[in-house]
Amino acid sequence: MRTDLLVVGAGPAGCAAAAAALRAVPGLSVTVVDAAAFPRDKPCGGAITGGGLAELAGAGLALRVPAAAATHAVIRVQGISVRTEMPRPAAVVRRREWDADLVAQVRARGAQVLEEAALLGLPEPNVAETAAGRLRYLAMVAADGAVGASRRALGLPAGRRAPGREAVVASRGNQDLVFDLDVGLPGYAWRFPCRVGGSQAESVGTFALGGGGGLGEALGTWALREGLAPPADAAPWSLRLAEPGGPVGAGSALLAGEALGADPLTGEGIRYALWSGRIAGELAARAARAGVAPSLRAYRRRLWLSRSGVTLALLTRLGPRLHGGERRFRALAADREVVRALASLVSGAPPAAPLASLLGRYLALAGGRGPWRTPP
Repeated sequence: MRTDLLVVGAGPAGCAAAAAALRAVPGLSVTVVDAAAFPRDKPCGGAITGGGLAELAGAGLALRVPAAAATHAVIRVQGISVRTEMPRPAAVVRRREWDADLVAQVRARGAQVLEEAALLGLPEPNVAETAAGRLRYLAMVAADGAVGASRRALGLPAGRRAPGREAVVASRGNQDLVFDLDVGLPGYAWRFPCRVGGSQAESVGTFALGGGGGLGEALGTWALREGLAPPADAAPWSLRLAEPGGPVGAGSALLAGEALGADPLTGEGIRYALWSGRIAGELAARAARAGVAPSLRAYRRRLWLSRSGVTLALLTRLGPRLHGGERRFRALAADREVVRALASLVSGAPPAAPLASLLGRYLALAGGRGPWRTPP
């Protein structure tokens, strides 16, 4: 079987890539393969921030499934709780419903989506071996997540992953995006409002930058402290962390979504999946039409000079600081001006003003050391 563009992975990044490719080059043949059958469960908090909603629209996709709106974010650290309004509300979805609808949208645009078609290997240039058979392609977008096979098949390093746990519990009326850094981990616990079967519920979970030990226990203890029923079936998941200087692809393949990396500060993956998928799909589609390999240099430039790219680069630097054990850096998360700036960034605001605010507060609270230096 032959196709102009092969997309590996039918999650948000893969669907954004397929939709953007079909819009950029009408009539292109696009084939999406995924190991799963849809609908399928996906452990995830499910919060699509304002920045993520902008990237969704930018890819030409729509939010058509039930979602809980969250207008405020709360950060708790060192016994202090700071609540702020987000310039654009977030929408919290259940990934089982949302991902299946994204697949339906790209099918309706003309993409061929092959389910239960895991990538098995890349035996020769521009040839993919899948559970559905062998596919020849002109360009590829590798968007098969944090544990997919594409990076290994392309000969790229695995990168760094951060583990987590996620569950859905009965709602106690919370309508905010809550991030609790006092959970006893180099990360946080979360509470997000969501809807399951038309009823209010909450997505809860833990995320840690360093190691996965004790995540389940920490989630159970924290849930009790929050007055929630301890989740009995918290699902494990992992997030590949973004590396602004790391690989963006190899040969005729571009990495997107969690195959590329996500935000280590907030654990946000959806926005950056849609962002990288959209850009990769556009570039790969035009390269396939021209009969050449996509330019890795052009892709890197498009990624890191975009609004979401600048935001991700900043949060990648701040993440290890704010989740580390040093008190003066964790205090940044309890500063109201810092929280407002972060809320603006994740809501998709132009990054210049929030970045200047963050830098000013960082220098004031951290003794003059800028956030661009990597922690020792």
